[in-house]
Amino acid sequence: MSTYSNYPNLLPETKLKQLIEKYEAPELEPYLRNHQRPLVKLIRGEQGHERVGHSRFGGAPDLPEQLEWPQSKNGERMTLIAQLNLAQLQAEIQDEEYGGVHSSLLPQHGMLYFFAGEGETAQNIEHRVLYWSEADMSQLKYQEYEEFTIWEEEDEIKFEAYEVHAHADVEFPNYGYSTVHLLDQDTLTDESEENYMLITEEMDWKPGDKIGQLFGYAEGQHGDDELIATSYLYNGKYTYRPDDDRKRLLKHFDGDEARLQEELDNVYMLLEVDSDQKIGFVWWDAGYMQFFIRKEDLLAGRFDRTFCSIYSS
Repeated sequence: MSTYSNYPNLLPETKLKQLIEKYEAPELEPYLRNHQRPLVKLIRGEQGHERVGHSRFGGAPDLPEQLEWPQSKNGERMTLIAQLNLAQLQAEIQDEEYGGVHSSLLPQHGMLYFFAGEGETAQNIEHRVLYWSEADMSQLKYQEYEEFTIWEEEDEIKFEAYEVHAHADVEFPNYGYSTVHLLDQDTLTDESEENYMLITEEMDWKPGDKIGQLFGYAEGQHGDDELIATSYLYNGKYTYRPDDDRKRLLKHFDGDEARLQEELDNVYMLLEVDSDQKIGFVWWDAGYMQFFIRKEDLLAGRFDRTFCSIYSS
């Protein structure tokens, strides 16, 4: 089942048919229909922080008086990863071919801030996601800060600020999440897996300046990010033994397998941020910083219960 099982027909029918016909893969149609996920690609804009309240990665935040710059458990300023102007993103995706579903997952206005703190391991990175729900951007003020924040301190480099813009798209399971090889072998042909790879490559069009995304499939090799996130959110740990971690979660849900699967199916990747030389972001071995949230919390605008990790090969 797709994590976004409530949205099975994101891709326009004509586009889906074109892909199936182009790669002569009718046997893949049910799989493609059932495993689509909404994706918002975040694309680099102008460098700088001059436009207060604009969506951007890096640099320092534009904050209202009500919000303070988050500090780590050791009293250091966390690093701003992203600030997203939700009204701006909504305007950029609503007029697109399939931006309606994407739009429904985000608040209509306000600012969403992502900060990262101590990161001793790749899992359960200290972080804060703050949501300011007001629409009046004149209340925001750029918080200039000359010293290094936590992640800047690692390499003694100030992260450059770059504006970002949104582009609505659709994504099929990537390498880590694909289960095409598990489909009925009587249905598949010798070329099915290769054709699926070609379809995903075509759908994986990346603007030259794509530097992150909202939703979609997390970059990785194992396709277990939702299990890891759920394990930390409910049990505070993950043992890297998936069967054991799943059993531990099942115990938490009183042995209700359907309830556990529903919970796993409703963990969304809220934000993924690429390593980026222009900004200065280098997540370990040029990996990805990822934030996850439960669908229930996302739709309710509760961003205080999230999970942050880094995928690095």
